[in-house]
Amino acid sequence: MRRPTGFGGRSRVRRRGPLGDAPAGSPEARRMCLWTLACAASIGVYLLVRHLSHPSMVDLVVYRVEGLAVRDGIDLYGPLDTPHGLRATYPPFAALLFVPLTYLPADLLLGLGVAANLLLVAVVVRLSMRLVDPDGRRLGPWVVPAATTFAIWFEPVFTTMRYGQVNLAVLAVVLWDFTRPAGARLRGVGLGLVAGIKVTPAVFIVYLLLTGRRREALTAIGTAAGTVLFSAVILPGATRRFWTDLVFDPERVGRVENAANQSVRGLLTRVTRLFDPGIGGTATIVAVGVLGMLCAVLAHRRRGDAWGLPAAAVAGLLASPISWSHHWVWCVPIAILLWARARGPHRRCETLLSAGLIVFPSFLVWSVPHLPGQEWHLTGFELLRSSCYVAFGVAFLLVAARPAPEPSRQAAASSTLFG
Repeated sequence: MRRPTGFGGRSRVRRRGPLGDAPAGSPEARRMCLWTLACAASIGVYLLVRHLSHPSMVDLVVYRVEGLAVRDGIDLYGPLDTPHGLRATYPPFAALLFVPLTYLPADLLLGLGVAANLLLVAVVVRLSMRLVDPDGRRLGPWVVPAATTFAIWFEPVFTTMRYGQVNLAVLAVVLWDFTRPAGARLRGVGLGLVAGIKVTPAVFIVYLLLTGRRREALTAIGTAAGTVLFSAVILPGATRRFWTDLVFDPERVGRVENAANQSVRGLLTRVTRLFDPGIGGTATIVAVGVLGMLCAVLAHRRRGDAWGLPAAAVAGLLASPISWSHHWVWCVPIAILLWARARGPHRRCETLLSAGLIVFPSFLVWSVPHLPGQEWHLTGFELLRSSCYVAFGVAFLLVAARPAPEPSRQAAASSTLFG
């Protein structure tokens, strides 16, 4: 687009760059271009690694089988023709949503699953930026390809894509719902939908209630209840069985002692070598959940949802009976939060916490035995490595609950590095 800017009838051409009004050759445009190339290279390497490792995307295959069970009128929670004999663990509403997957050829479905999750990584990054920087003044658009370049290699993200899991989609919906303008119509509907799909996002409804947002919480509760009623009409037997029995059975989800189970219950099981946590273990888990939500509420009061929402997520992950390592995709919003904080006023503990993010791209959680029976005989160092996400989660909650540091001139000046 040409805009005359000179004098005496002469004009100069002002070209629009990839960042809107930023000139094509500006530092911001060059930064965007370089990070976009880096992101493309990272995705290319990832696709090569996928090709060489032949991941099964087993969870996506199970979702398709669940959809087939609904179509064929088979008992959804009975034995299904799934890899490794895996069983349906989500509410019936999720299985109803999986029915469209059954009309796609298996190979096409797996390919679409890879593409969708890669796109969702960028979406999660962008929504995390909106959560951390609502005004868009500190985090430039180049952060999207920059953060995506690295987020692909965070173990929870990598494993989510390896299994074809829905974690990134659930995370994106929760972030979208919480980053909508205050007072937006039907705010909480997205949260209610994902709670009806995977149950665990219901922790954010508790977070809404504790932070005084009753209208949004009631909207989420009503939406979640609607998913149950909808599934009860179509699958009455499966709905009754899930919500009265299976939802309380953690063994159905998998081995609690598995080192990939990064929850307090999983850690206690590996340390005590007892499946039943007993009164003391149960009290510990409840205390962690309650104190974790208290930290989330304090974080919200002192720093807003940028800290409060991830803190609520971490509290839920720690207190859940089973939190597989790929459930910890909340490491992406946390990483972006700490990245933004490093450029502004921050405390030393936040710097140390940023260093602790290394546990996610290190794949440390997979450095201990995972085969059945082996977790009962881990060495002390192996137990330490098997608790890396739990340790990071506790540290994050403690830091999140602290008051925000006072801004300083030097920190305010350094924040301009974001453009």
